[in-house]
Order: sequence, then structure tokens, then C-alpha cells
Amino acid sequence: MSFWSYILQNKSDNKKAISLFFSFFIFYLLMNYPIISYMKNNIADLAVYNPFYGAPFMLNLFNFDPSMYYGSSNTSIIHPFINFMTGSFTYIAKYLFDNLFFSVIQSAINALSVVMIYYYLRRSDTNNIIPMLFAAFFGISSYSIFTAFIPDSYPYVQFVIIFSVLYLQYSRVVEKTAVLPNASLALINFGLTSTNIVPFFGSLFFNMFERRDKKTFKRFIKIVIIFLLMVVGVTLIQLLTFNGNSWINNWIKGLSSGGFSYTGVFMFSEHWKAIYMLVISPILTPDITMLDPGIVAIVTDLSRPYPFYVHIIGFGMILLALVGFIKGIKSKETWILASYILFAILLHIIVGFGLAVFKYDLYLYAGHFIFAFFLLGGRFLIQVKHNLLKKVLVAVVILFALMTLTNNIIKHVEALNTIEQSYIELKNDNAIE
Repeated sequence: MSFWSYILQNKSDNKKAISLFFSFFIFYLLMNYPIISYMKNNIADLAVYNPFYGAPFMLNLFNFDPSMYYGSSNTSIIHPFINFMTGSFTYIAKYLFDNLFFSVIQSAINALSVVMIYYYLRRSDTNNIIPMLFAAFFGISSYSIFTAFIPDSYPYVQFVIIFSVLYLQYSRVVEKTAVLPNASLALINFGLTSTNIVPFFGSLFFNMFERRDKKTFKRFIKIVIIFLLMVVGVTLIQLLTFNGNSWINNWIKGLSSGGFSYTGVFMFSEHWKAIYMLVISPILTPDITMLDPGIVAIVTDLSRPYPFYVHIIGFGMILLALVGFIKGIKSKETWILASYILFAILLHIIVGFGLAVFKYDLYLYAGHFIFAFFLLGGRFLIQVKHNLLKKVLVAVVILFALMTLTNNIIKHVEALNTIEQSYIELKNDNAIE
């Protein structure tokens, strides 16, 4: 059975997947169009303060970078091969409505991510309710809404990660680990964000190994070797295609400017809100403020307390994922999902990547792991045997989802109001000076 036969085996499921795709595609476009219109209608005013080298996307939201506008010269060890994408997208967007082009593309990408969440859980359940519920909940999350229009690499990275996890699920079912497809997925994960290669190979390791098996180990090593050869080959193509411009040329500079300079030491008294910025705010949109007028940084307003329901829903979802992890701790599937969360803890809390610029937000990093909380929580509910308990938990998650949707619609409108007011104040302050 091929991968696509495995995914598309049920016509009823496919109809629901199509409904999810178009529902969320339209939802993202409608939610984000007012902000895109604001940028279009205020080009002259925003251009004065544009921190992004003249890119048509001029809003510095949650520390996202509109890297899709940076063309074919956009290479670094952090995003080694992304210039194959940004070079093309920069050119196309120039002739196809700029920010609206990216909104359409990324709304589709995020809607497809919702669909993959549905298919993943659907292949674990005989009922449609929980897969549909958690897919929709993931789709209405704050992160899914904002990354549907900010032209950064994160929605593409998240899509590839979820696709990789779905492919690993297929590999478990057919009990076969194909070398070339897995090496190719490793290449794409690495090419978009190099650190993603760690949780990917961790997931692949958990997926393949059940006991000591020399043949399995040899296959794993073969995948790694072919991946490395692919990296060498694509790097050579990159050097030839972009006139000697490649990630390999500036990897030390890239580590210094995009890696080490972002790293700090975690101190609980100073960074305790990291759990909100990394996990809870990407689910429930927080209050925002213009923190730094110099770079017009609009980020989470850490001075304002989180509403009570945010604590309940946020930690409720974390608890569901944690119980899902404990309940399924002996399964490969659980460890595959947990590897993305564990790597995020290692990278952002223990190593401290992002802590040096903590006040400018950690929200943007959630695309590497936030999906795993929904999948672990969804798998837990699927595995609950007690019928009454399952119904109660499903009802609670439905309530969480409805409250999250309400919060995110209201906060999205307020976000635009905050942006407009911040630029008015910035303009008035400069006029006085």
C-alpha cells in the first residue's frame, strides 16, 4: 500500500478533509485580510519605520521576519536551502499582489496542516468526532491564524514536520522504512530549518527500533548517509545556481548572528512566562503592545496579566498532552510526538535559544512542536475506554475550542487596533520631535 493510498483510503474521510481545508482556508483569509488591507492602504506611513530592508511586509509581529521576501541571497546555517523557495516567491509576489499572494499560499499551507492533523488522528480512531475536534482546535489556534499571512518560513516548516510525522505513522502501519523517502524528508526538514534534523532523526529512530536489530540499524545508517550525500549535492547545486552563494559560505557568521547571539541562560524569576509564550499564547492570542519603537516590535504584552480562562485552557491542553504521554509511554507513536516537545525544551530552555531576546517573544518558535500537544491530547482521548469519561472530556475540549475561537477572533481585531494606534502615536511623537 502506497502512502497516498493509506491516507486517502476512505472517501467519507476525504470529504471531511476537503471540508476542513476549504473552511480553514477561507477562515484564514477573512481573519487576516483587514491587516493586509491596512498595510496596503498605509504604505507611505509604514515604509518610514520599515525594519525589514524595504520588504513589502512592514509589521514586526512576534519577532517574525518576512524572510520569504529576502530573495535568493537569503541563506544561512539556520535555513540552509530556503533560498530555493524565497528566490522564486520573492519574484512571484512582486507581480501577484505582494502580501496577498503570501496570505493565499500560507492560508492553504496551514489549512493543509489542519487536514494532516485530522488524517493522523483519524487513522488512530474508528470515530470521526475526536479527529475532527482536535484538527479544528489546532486550526483555530492563534499560531495557525497569524502564520497564515506573515511571510516567514514557519508555516512551511510546520507543514513539513507534520507531514513527516504522518509519513512515519504510515511506515509503522506497513512495517516498512523506505530509505529514499525518509532521506528526502530529512533533507527538506534540514533545508528549511537545520535544527529540525535532530527531532526528525530522533522520531525516525523511535519509529524504526523495537529491539536490537543489526539490519534495522544498518538501514538507519543508510538513510543518514544518503541524507548527507543529498545535502552535499544540493549544496553544490546551490553554489552553481546562485553564483557561489550558499549556506556553507557563511555558516560561522550565521551561527554568530542567528544562533549564539539569541542564546541566554534560563532564570525562572525572569523567564517563567516562557511556557506561556512557547505553548499557551500560540493557542490563545495574547494582548500585544509595541515594545520597541526603534524596530517597531509588536510583541506579547508581558506587563498585562493573562485572563483566568487562558490559564485553564492552556494548562488544560498541556495536561491532556502530558497524560497522553504517560498513558502511551510504551508506544513508538508517543515518543515520536514527544521528541519534538523534548527537543524544544532542550533548545529553548536548557540551551536557552531565544532567551537573550526573551522580551521580543518566543511565540514564533511554536511551529516546531505545538502540533504535538494536540496530537498527544487527541490520542489520549481516543484511547479512553470509559464511555462517560470520554464524553465528559470531549465536551470539555469542545468548550475549550469555542472559548479559544472567541478569544482569538476578538484578540485578532484588537491586534489590528493596537497596530494602528501604535503607528499613530509613533508618527505623532516623531512630528513633535
